Order: sequence, then C-alpha cells, then structure tokens
Amino acid sequence: MMGKPQNQQPKLFYHGFSLENRLPKEHALRKISRLVNFAFIRSQVKHLYGINGNTSIDPAVILKLMFLMFYENSKSERVLMEQLPPRLDWLWFCGYCFDDQTPDHSVISKARRRWGQEVFSDFFANILQHCIDAGLLDGKTIHIDSSRIDGNVSKDTLKPQLCMLGQKLYQDIESQDNNDKPLQQRISQTDTDARIGKKYDKSTLGCKDHRVVDDKCGIVTATVTAPANVHDGKLLAEAIQTHQSNTDTKVKTVVADKAYGNIENYKHLKDNDIKPCIPHQTYRKKENESFEKDAFKYDSQCDCYICPAQQQLHRYYRNKPCHDNTYSYRAKRKICEQCKYFTQCVSSKNFGRQIDRNLDSEYTNWADGCLGSDTRRRLMTRRRAKAEGSFADAANNHGFKRARWRGIVKMRIQNLMIAAIQNLRKLMRHLGRNAIAAAVAAVKTGFFGLFTVVISTIGVFVRKTHHFVSEYLLFKELCQ
Repeated sequence: MMGKPQNQQPKLFYHGFSLENRLPKEHALRKISRLVNFAFIRSQVKHLYGINGNTSIDPAVILKLMFLMFYENSKSERVLMEQLPPRLDWLWFCGYCFDDQTPDHSVISKARRRWGQEVFSDFFANILQHCIDAGLLDGKTIHIDSSRIDGNVSKDTLKPQLCMLGQKLYQDIESQDNNDKPLQQRISQTDTDARIGKKYDKSTLGCKDHRVVDDKCGIVTATVTAPANVHDGKLLAEAIQTHQSNTDTKVKTVVADKAYGNIENYKHLKDNDIKPCIPHQTYRKKENESFEKDAFKYDSQCDCYICPAQQQLHRYYRNKPCHDNTYSYRAKRKICEQCKYFTQCVSSKNFGRQIDRNLDSEYTNWADGCLGSDTRRRLMTRRRAKAEGSFADAANNHGFKRARWRGIVKMRIQNLMIAAIQNLRKLMRHLGRNAIAAAVAAVKTGFFGLFTVVISTIGVFVRKTHHFVSEYLLFKELCQ
C-alpha cells in the first residue's frame, strides 16, 4: 500500500523530543564532552568580569563555540553562529535546546579579546597533559618545522614606512655611509603585525607557525608564532624551551630542516647536550671551479690556506670577520694568473681564488658527526611524516593556512586551538583503539575460558569413564 503524503505544516508542540536521545551514543562530540573539561575556564576568567551589569554568557559555552569553529573548520565566528541553530549536535554540545535563542557572534569576539592568550595556552596544556597521561609522548626526540599562514589582509594595503623611532635609530642611520638608502619596510595598514616572508620564490603576507612535534605519535607539544619575515633559525631555542616546559622532559635529539642549521643553533644544542639531526648550507663549487674547499689545506701557524699549486691564500679584513665569525682568505690575482689551474680554479674576474673559514666550524663538524648516516636518514624521513604531516592535517581539516583574525596575538590563539584539537583527535583514536583491543581481548578470554571449561569437563568425563571401565573389568575377572 502506498503511503500518504506527509503533512508539511509545522507542529506547535513536540512531545517527547530530546536532544540527548537524538544524538548517537558514539558521536564524536559525546566523546569530547567526556574527555575535556571546559568548565576550567570559569575560574581562569572570573577576575575579568564585574559583579554588576548584565549576566554574560557562560564562559564554558563560549569556549565550546570557539572549539567548534576550528573543529568544524568554520570560516568565521559569524558563519559559526549562522550554522549553530540547525545543528542539533552543536546545540547539545553547548547545552542549548533547539528552541533556545543563541548568542550573537560578537559575544565570541569580545570574550576572546577580554581573555587574552593565556587562557588558550592553558586549554592547549590541559589536552597535552591528557596525551601525556595516555602514554602518547616520548618527549626526548622532537621534530621542528614551520609553515606560513596567509594573513587576513590584502597586499594592496602595504605602504612603506620610515622606521626612525627613537634617538638610537637616528644615530644608526647617521652612522651609515652616505650611499646607504633610508631604512624602510613595507607594513600593512590593516594588520600592522603582518609581514612579508619569501620561500621557494613565493611571498606571503602574514605569519609563520613553528611547531614542535613529538616523534612517538606526532603529538604537537609546542607552537611558536612569529611574523613571516623572521628567519626560522632564530626560533629553534625558544621552541625547544617551550617544549621542555610543556612536557617537563629533557630533549635528547632535535630533527629539523636546514633552515634551522646555523652556528648559533649548533652552539646552543651542544651546550645543552642535545644531538641535532639538522643539515646546513654547504659550499658548492661554481661551474668553472674544479677544486672544492677540501682541496685547500689550512696552515694554523701562518694563518693561511695552501692551494693545490702550493700557493698561499692570506686573510684579508684582518680586524674583523666578514659575517657570522667568518674570515675570508684570498690569493693574489697575479699569482693565480700564472698558475696552470687558473681557468679551473678561479671564478672571479677581479680577484684570485677565495676561501672562507668560520672560526666556529667545530660546531658544524660536531653536528655532522653526532648521528650516523642511517639514523639521520631515518629521522629525516620521519620528520616528513610527523612535522609536515601535522601541518597538512591542520590545513586540510581545520583551516590552518589562512588567518581568521588580525594581529599576532590572535594568530597565536588560532594556532594553539588548532594544535589542541589535533592532539585531541589523536587521543580519541588512541582511546578508541584501546577500547577495541580490550573488547577483543575480553572476547578471546571468554572464548578460551569457555573452551577450557569444555575441555576440562570432557577430560573429567573421560577419566571417570576410564576408571569405571577398569573397575568393571577387575570385578569381572574376580567373578570368574
């Protein structure tokens, strides 16, 4: 029998309707609600609210709304609040009923500005502690990498500014040569914290997030956000310190790409007894040079290099190094022109052959020899899976590559929330696998237990039967 058309008119009353019954028992938000205590926020922000005036929205609810924005990858707070009323699971998660009035999106932005960054750092730390308690962290081997984030700003807003702030900067400008250009930089008028960073011939106006990812399960243990024009190598020490503070574990091995490989970082790692798996920039001979730097021998007594033709390259600019504690050694042009290796060795059109020597090269040699080649290759392979994979997951599922807000502090909040959510997802998968393993173990235990009981029962029956037969045969012989 064909069914009748359904009545499209809305009901005035709904009897027996409950969000609790509508939401599936294994829904992800149910698991999150059991794992995460959002109520901690009340004591954290209590001092930011007065005792008079209108009653605010529960801070725990506001934090849940911010959580949903990144967990569900909503583009903005406005879009989130537009999607909230028809989503029954979101309403249940935030403690609303389907006929309750939801707050305006401005409530979230006002609370975020009032709370500051510290609250979200605590939220990240709470979830990280759950991961530590579950055994998902090792803490001794870490991967560090950075990824650029496009700012919520257009490049058309960039304008040059003369950075002449303070008497010290005036003095620095006056001390420059007359041929030097004024110190200028391009700053966005919309987001004054956004900077232009360039990598792989692609420029980005925004910031960069430097992550520390644990080697064991890929848990994000620290995040350091800086403008896009800050070089990666300057933030290695801060990232390690943040990781050790968050996990209370001493780092033993650091894995990173060559952007972090400089003398200062190698010094810091050696002084703190940390082994680096960090490559560095190496000298590459030019096209018309057949002799690499290793072909030149350094003579410490004469402070010079000896070339393959047994000629000396002496240091110039003796009073100070050229850069990064590096000295340059150069042969005379006239001597090089008389050498049979001239066309194969010298690439300069005005000078003889030049060799650079860094006084801190011992740290580079130490960094290159800390780990074997097989270990370095294995760790660098894991770095692509752990660090780069963490950024890829954040970009694909949580809108990591674009800024929702403006300002470096707000971007730190965004990166903390995304990292916390990624850690929470890993924790939920881990607990789910443990539950399945426990259920399988219980089934196996029950099966084998039942099997053991059956076998034991059969064994007892066989033994008793054998005993009965033996007694019968003995009785029969006695009777005969």
